[in-house]
Formats: sequence, C-alpha cells, structure tokens
Amino acid sequence: MLKIIGETNPGRVRSMNQDVFAYQTIGDNCGFAIVCDGMGGARAGDVASKTTCDMVASFFNRDLRPDMSDGAIKAVMFSAISAANAKVYSMARENWEYSGMGTTMVAAVVMNNDLHIISIGDSRLYVVDKHNAMQVTRDHTVTQHMVEMGELTPEQALTHDRRHQLTRAVGVGDTLDIDYQMVELKPEHRILLCSDGLSNYASVDVLPKLVKKAVRDSNTKHLIDYANNRGGSDNITAVLLYRA
Repeated sequence: MLKIIGETNPGRVRSMNQDVFAYQTIGDNCGFAIVCDGMGGARAGDVASKTTCDMVASFFNRDLRPDMSDGAIKAVMFSAISAANAKVYSMARENWEYSGMGTTMVAAVVMNNDLHIISIGDSRLYVVDKHNAMQVTRDHTVTQHMVEMGELTPEQALTHDRRHQLTRAVGVGDTLDIDYQMVELKPEHRILLCSDGLSNYASVDVLPKLVKKAVRDSNTKHLIDYANNRGGSDNITAVLLYRA
C-alpha cells in the first residue's frame, strides 16, 4: 500500500514560509505529491506557491484514476501545471503587488510501479533506498547551467553567489518549459520531494539514513530537524512516498 507523509517548516531565519505542499493517495497503489517554493517578494512568493500547489492538486484529484495509462497521466500533469502557470502569470500582470512572482514546483505521481515526475526550478525529487539516494530532477539554476557548460565544477557551484538564481519558474512567462520523466520503481524505493531548504544541507550521503528514520517513525521530522540544526537559512519542506 502506498503511504505519503510530509511536513513544512519556516526554518530559523525567515519569518514567512513560502513553501507549500500537497499529497493524496488514490486507491492502494496510486497517489501524488507536490512541493512548491515561492519567489518574488514577501507576499507574492506565497501567493504564487499556494496558487500553483492548489491548482495542480485540484487537477490531480479530479482527473487521476487508478490504472490510467502512462500517456493519460502525463497529459493530466501537463494540463495541471500549464493551467497553474497561466493563472499565476495572469495574476502577476493584473496586480502590481504580484509583479515578478513565481514558484518552483516538483510533482510526482505514483501509478503501481511507475513514477511520473514534472519539475520546474530547484525543488528536487530523490529516489532513495537503504544505502543510496539519487537526485532524479535537474536544477534549473544559473550555476547548474554553468556546471553543464564546464564553467564551474559541482563543488564550486555549491558556494557560488548565483546558486539560487533560477532559470525557470512557474508563473514568470506565458509559456513554460517543463521537465518530465518516468522512472520504474522497485519495492524498496522511497521517493523524497523537497525544497532547497533541505537539499542545501542534506547531501545524498546522509539522505538514506534520514529517510529510513522518517519511514520508521511515519513522519519527516528528522529531515526538517537536520536542516534546522545546520542553520535553517530557508523554508524547509519534505514529502515522502513509500510502500508500507
């Protein structure tokens, strides 16, 4: 049976939490999870992330059904994020207080043994087992692009002053470039969705142990605490999907 747990926390520096998440199981072997991390000023980032998360969750709840085909699931996911992008972009154009707002988004749909993923920005999805964690999504950041162009090493990117500058976000334009992937799951796989408030601190080396504790205790407190205990400089969100 598919189980999903999640938690968000403002961290130790910021007064407002602009991270938003949602999840839902749909039958025993189907479910979804979403994590959004807002950007664009105190009020606007919160509006962008909540609007996006709410709209995508509404589409998923309405349209996803057990045993849908891969093509149908992809179509639902693209329709949902495209509608959210149009809504956030329209809100930003119509209200000067929302000008420039946007949000990252990573969303996962599990259907039996298949994992469908869409991502925009630098919120991440990892596939984790007992010993290893693999980052499946690609960060849409200036530094990631520089690494891929050979201008920075991965180690240099970790401390570069443009490491948080996004090259893609929901709501900043009338069109959206969406990364989509499908991954085959094994019974031991755990799926972690998180904002950069966690991934900035938790390397792939420590994630298997943290995820194991989260599954054991049926909550993600260990993941949140790990980031907070190392500074908590940003909002922190972690959502786990796994077989119980």
